[in-house]
Parts: sequence; structure tokens; C-alpha cells
Amino acid sequence: MDLSNNFRGEFKVTFKKKELDALFTMNALRLLLKNEKTKLESFDEWVSSDPLTSIPLIGYYSVLNSCVYAGKKFSANKEVFIAEMLDSGQLELISEAMASAMQVSDEGKK
Repeated sequence: MDLSNNFRGEFKVTFKKKELDALFTMNALRLLLKNEKTKLESFDEWVSSDPLTSIPLIGYYSVLNSCVYAGKKFSANKEVFIAEMLDSGQLELISEAMASAMQVSDEGKK
């Protein structure tokens, strides 16, 4: 039985003229759910109800998660982060990483 966790989307975003590593994993999702006061079972609805806010926030928590693993601090204002992600055209980048992480693998299933 394979217990590996393939839920992972790695990407980079540019914020305040700096390239930041971002890591969308189960821990990033946990951070998002906890801080945005939503539940896993309503995650899809949360994303689709306001994608111009939710997708940049996925980027925000992915950067935060990457910093957690690296032992670094990340304390950007969420509204400023959202605005920059939207205005600099990075929404698609975050969406692609999210889709990649959430892709269900059929490997080994029959």
C-alpha cells in the first residue's frame, strides 16, 4: 500500500519585486483553512464563489508554507499580496499549481 502524499504544487511568484518560492501542499491548505475560517468540505465552493480573492490567497498561503519549511518569516499584508497577484497577471500561475497539486493519480488503480 502506497501511503505517499502526492498533493504538491511548487511554483514561484513575484511580490514586491522579489521572486518567492511557493509550495501548495496539505500544510498550505491547512494554513489557509484555519486562517480563512473555512472547512475542507466547502473548499471548492469557497474557491469558486470568489476566485479573484481565493486564488491569490492560495498563493499567499503557499508562500507562507514555503517559508515555514525554510525557517523564514513571511508577513505580507494579504490585501496587498492579492492586489499584486491580480495586477501582475500571476493568477494563472497559481491556478496551474493548484490544479497540479489536486490532480488525482490513477496509477496503481484497476
